[in-house]
Amino acid sequence: MRTLLPGLLVEGSDGPYLRSLVERQLEEILLAGGAQTVDVLRCEVSPVRSNDRPDLVLAAAEELAADCDIVFVHGDQDALEARRKLVAELEQRRAEAPRAGVSVPLVPVLMTESWMLADRKALESVVGELPEYPYSGPAAVEKRTALKGGKKMTPKEVWKTLLGSDGPEVLHDGAELLVRRTDLAVLAQVPSYRTWCEDTERALRERRFL
Repeated sequence: MRTLLPGLLVEGSDGPYLRSLVERQLEEILLAGGAQTVDVLRCEVSPVRSNDRPDLVLAAAEELAADCDIVFVHGDQDALEARRKLVAELEQRRAEAPRAGVSVPLVPVLMTESWMLADRKALESVVGELPEYPYSGPAAVEKRTALKGGKKMTPKEVWKTLLGSDGPEVLHDGAELLVRRTDLAVLAQVPSYRTWCEDTERALRERRFL
Protein backbone atom coordinates (compact mmCIF):
# COMPACT_ATOMS: atom_id res chain seq x y z
CA MET A 1 0.00 0.00 0.00
CA ARG A 2 1.22 3.49 -0.87
CA THR A 3 0.60 6.53 1.27
CA LEU A 4 -0.28 9.98 0.00
CA LEU A 5 0.45 13.04 2.11
CA PRO A 6 -1.39 16.21 1.02
CA GLY A 7 -0.43 19.72 2.10
CA LEU A 8 -2.48 22.91 2.18
CA LEU A 9 -1.77 26.62 2.22
CA VAL A 10 -5.03 28.32 3.14
CA GLU A 11 -6.31 31.88 3.07
CA GLY A 12 -8.39 33.10 6.01
CA SER A 13 -10.36 30.80 8.31
CA ASP A 14 -11.28 28.09 5.78
CA GLY A 15 -8.66 25.59 6.96
CA PRO A 16 -10.89 23.10 8.84
CA TYR A 17 -13.33 22.79 5.95
CA LEU A 18 -10.75 22.63 3.18
CA ARG A 19 -8.50 20.15 4.98
CA SER A 20 -11.41 17.74 5.39
CA LEU A 21 -12.55 18.32 1.81
CA VAL A 22 -9.06 17.71 0.39
CA GLU A 23 -8.78 14.41 2.24
CA ARG A 24 -12.24 13.19 1.21
CA GLN A 25 -11.98 14.19 -2.44
CA LEU A 26 -8.55 12.60 -2.79
CA GLU A 27 -9.95 9.36 -1.38
CA GLU A 28 -12.87 9.48 -3.84
CA ILE A 29 -10.65 10.12 -6.87
CA LEU A 30 -8.24 7.34 -5.91
CA LEU A 31 -11.05 4.89 -5.21
CA ALA A 32 -12.68 5.60 -8.56
CA GLY A 33 -9.61 5.67 -10.77
CA GLY A 34 -6.68 4.15 -8.97
CA ALA A 35 -5.22 0.77 -9.85
CA GLN A 36 -3.45 0.58 -6.48
CA THR A 37 -4.40 0.89 -2.84
CA VAL A 38 -3.49 4.31 -1.44
CA ASP A 39 -3.85 5.50 2.13
CA VAL A 40 -4.55 9.26 2.22
CA LEU A 41 -2.88 10.70 5.30
CA ARG A 42 -4.11 13.67 7.30
CA CYS A 43 -3.60 16.86 5.31
CA GLU A 44 -0.81 19.07 6.62
CA VAL A 45 -1.95 22.70 6.92
CA SER A 46 0.73 25.37 6.99
CA PRO A 47 0.50 27.97 9.78
CA VAL A 48 1.42 30.57 7.14
CA ARG A 49 -1.62 32.03 5.35
CA SER A 50 -1.54 32.07 1.55
CA ASN A 51 -2.29 35.83 1.59
CA ASP A 52 0.68 36.60 3.84
CA ARG A 53 3.90 38.25 2.60
CA PRO A 54 4.94 36.62 -0.71
CA ASP A 55 8.37 35.59 0.57
CA LEU A 56 6.85 33.88 3.62
CA VAL A 57 4.24 32.13 1.49
CA LEU A 58 6.83 30.84 -0.97
CA ALA A 59 9.03 29.53 1.84
CA ALA A 60 6.05 27.82 3.51
CA ALA A 61 4.94 26.26 0.23
CA GLU A 62 8.43 24.91 -0.42
CA GLU A 63 8.55 23.49 3.09
CA LEU A 64 5.26 21.67 2.49
CA ALA A 65 6.41 20.45 -0.92
CA ALA A 66 9.52 18.91 0.62
CA ASP A 67 7.32 16.54 2.65
CA CYS A 68 4.01 16.32 0.78
CA ASP A 69 3.05 14.60 -2.46
CA ILE A 70 0.62 17.35 -3.49
CA VAL A 71 0.43 20.92 -2.18
CA PHE A 72 -2.85 22.81 -2.58
CA VAL A 73 -2.60 26.60 -2.66
CA HIS A 74 -5.92 28.17 -1.68
CA GLY A 75 -7.30 31.63 -2.34
CA ASP A 76 -10.55 33.42 -3.15
CA GLN A 77 -11.27 34.41 -6.72
CA ASP A 78 -9.75 37.87 -6.32
CA ALA A 79 -6.42 36.18 -5.58
CA LEU A 80 -6.53 33.80 -8.56
CA GLU A 81 -3.62 35.32 -10.46
CA ALA A 82 -1.45 35.50 -7.34
CA ARG A 83 -2.09 31.81 -6.59
CA ARG A 84 -1.39 30.79 -10.17
CA LYS A 85 1.85 32.75 -10.10
CA LEU A 86 2.91 31.02 -6.88
CA VAL A 87 2.05 27.58 -8.27
CA ALA A 88 4.01 28.34 -11.46
CA GLU A 89 7.05 29.36 -9.41
CA LEU A 90 6.79 26.24 -7.26
CA GLU A 91 6.54 24.03 -10.32
CA GLN A 92 9.56 25.75 -11.87
CA ARG A 93 11.57 25.07 -8.72
CA ARG A 94 10.33 21.47 -8.68
CA ALA A 95 12.18 20.93 -11.94
CA GLU A 96 15.34 21.15 -9.83
CA ALA A 97 13.88 19.00 -7.05
CA PRO A 98 11.67 16.38 -8.78
CA ARG A 99 10.87 14.61 -5.51
CA ALA A 100 9.04 17.70 -4.28
CA GLY A 101 5.25 17.66 -4.20
CA VAL A 102 3.19 18.85 -7.16
CA SER A 103 1.46 22.19 -6.54
CA VAL A 104 -2.21 22.71 -7.40
CA PRO A 105 -4.26 25.95 -7.16
CA LEU A 106 -7.44 25.64 -5.11
CA VAL A 107 -9.55 28.68 -5.99
CA PRO A 108 -13.35 28.60 -5.69
CA VAL A 109 -15.28 31.12 -7.77
CA LEU A 110 -15.99 34.07 -5.48
CA MET A 111 -14.98 32.36 -2.20
CA THR A 112 -14.94 29.07 -0.26
CA GLU A 113 -18.45 29.65 1.09
CA SER A 114 -19.74 29.09 -2.43
CA TRP A 115 -18.70 25.43 -2.14
CA MET A 116 -20.03 25.17 1.41
CA LEU A 117 -23.45 26.38 0.27
CA ALA A 118 -23.69 24.15 -2.81
CA ASP A 119 -25.30 21.09 -1.18
CA ARG A 120 -28.38 22.44 0.56
CA LYS A 121 -29.39 19.04 1.92
CA ALA A 122 -26.01 18.51 3.58
CA LEU A 123 -25.96 22.01 5.03
CA GLU A 124 -29.47 21.68 6.46
CA SER A 125 -28.55 18.33 8.00
CA VAL A 126 -25.90 20.19 10.01
CA VAL A 127 -27.65 23.48 10.85
CA GLY A 128 -31.38 22.80 10.38
CA GLU A 129 -33.96 24.11 7.92
CA LEU A 130 -32.94 27.05 5.73
CA PRO A 131 -36.20 28.31 4.18
CA GLU A 132 -34.50 31.38 2.73
CA TYR A 133 -31.84 29.39 0.87
CA PRO A 134 -31.59 31.41 -2.35
CA TYR A 135 -29.89 29.15 -4.90
CA SER A 136 -31.76 27.30 -7.64
CA GLY A 137 -29.02 24.69 -8.00
CA PRO A 138 -25.38 23.98 -7.14
CA ALA A 139 -23.84 25.99 -10.00
CA ALA A 140 -25.79 29.08 -8.92
CA VAL A 141 -23.53 29.51 -5.88
CA GLU A 142 -20.89 30.98 -8.18
CA LYS A 143 -22.98 34.12 -8.70
CA ARG A 144 -24.04 36.88 -6.37
CA THR A 145 -27.65 36.47 -5.32
CA ALA A 146 -30.33 38.36 -3.42
CA LEU A 147 -32.42 37.35 -0.43
CA LYS A 148 -36.01 38.62 -0.19
CA GLY A 149 -35.51 40.98 -3.11
CA GLY A 150 -32.65 42.81 -1.40
CA LYS A 151 -29.22 43.63 -2.77
CA LYS A 152 -27.16 40.93 -4.39
CA MET A 153 -24.75 39.35 -1.93
CA THR A 154 -21.56 37.33 -2.06
CA PRO A 155 -21.64 33.74 -0.76
CA LYS A 156 -19.97 34.91 2.45
CA GLU A 157 -22.75 37.46 2.99
CA VAL A 158 -25.39 34.83 2.23
CA TRP A 159 -23.66 32.46 4.66
CA LYS A 160 -23.75 35.03 7.46
CA THR A 161 -27.37 35.93 6.74
CA LEU A 162 -28.59 32.33 6.65
CA LEU A 163 -26.58 30.96 9.56
CA GLY A 164 -26.15 34.03 11.75
CA SER A 165 -24.32 33.26 14.97
CA ASP A 166 -23.97 29.58 13.97
CA GLY A 167 -21.84 30.47 10.94
CA PRO A 168 -18.41 30.50 12.62
CA GLU A 169 -19.15 27.24 14.44
CA VAL A 170 -19.92 25.45 11.19
CA LEU A 171 -16.77 26.92 9.64
CA HIS A 172 -14.72 25.41 12.44
CA ASP A 173 -16.30 22.82 14.75
CA GLY A 174 -18.85 21.58 12.21
CA ALA A 175 -16.62 21.70 9.13
CA GLU A 176 -15.69 18.03 9.13
CA LEU A 177 -19.33 16.99 9.61
CA LEU A 178 -20.45 19.18 6.71
CA VAL A 179 -17.78 17.69 4.45
CA ARG A 180 -18.73 14.16 5.49
CA ARG A 181 -22.40 14.76 4.66
CA THR A 182 -21.80 16.65 1.41
CA ASP A 183 -22.61 14.79 -1.79
CA LEU A 184 -19.48 15.19 -3.91
CA ALA A 185 -21.56 14.62 -7.03
CA VAL A 186 -23.50 17.77 -6.10
CA LEU A 187 -20.28 19.71 -5.58
CA ALA A 188 -19.07 18.48 -8.97
CA GLN A 189 -21.90 20.50 -10.54
CA VAL A 190 -20.05 23.67 -9.46
CA PRO A 191 -17.64 24.60 -12.31
CA SER A 192 -14.80 25.84 -10.10
CA TYR A 193 -14.98 22.65 -8.05
CA ARG A 194 -14.81 20.53 -11.21
CA THR A 195 -11.75 22.48 -12.33
CA TRP A 196 -10.03 21.83 -9.01
CA CYS A 197 -10.80 18.10 -9.24
CA GLU A 198 -9.40 17.97 -12.78
CA ASP A 199 -6.23 19.74 -11.66
CA THR A 200 -5.95 17.33 -8.74
CA GLU A 201 -6.32 14.31 -11.01
CA ARG A 202 -3.52 15.62 -13.23
CA ALA A 203 -1.28 16.02 -10.18
CA LEU A 204 -2.11 12.49 -9.02
CA ARG A 205 -1.23 11.12 -12.45
CA GLU A 206 2.04 13.03 -12.42
CA ARG A 207 2.90 11.45 -9.06
CA ARG A 208 1.77 8.06 -10.47
CA PHE A 209 -1.07 7.57 -8.00
CA LEU A 210 -3.46 7.15 -10.96
